[in-house]
Amino acid sequence: MAREIVCVAAAGDIPPGSMIYVEIDGLPIALANVDGVIYAFSDSCRHEGGPLSSGVLIGETVTCPWHGWTYNVRTGKAIVPPIGIRIPTYETRIDDDSIFVIVDWPD
Repeated sequence: MAREIVCVAAAGDIPPGSMIYVEIDGLPIALANVDGVIYAFSDSCRHEGGPLSSGVLIGETVTCPWHGWTYNVRTGKAIVPPIGIRIPTYETRIDDDSIFVIVDWPD
């Protein structure tokens, strides 16, 4: 795996309780600020690809705006059936005021 660490936003760009969309080499990623902790996860809902960053964030739960599928932003796990479905999650780091997302690309 090739690891890539990319600066995607400033910490001030995502107030607590909000989300933004970013893209890394064509990979759609949503960033969510949950009580000051930044989580990164796939912006594409597993149902029909709805933009999760345009959905509703309540605590650690994001709801897809298209059909209401819900996920935990920390783990990527679906909260309601179909249980066992996941969206990819990505490690984040904050250095100074910059948010970095770490993506492990397959070789």
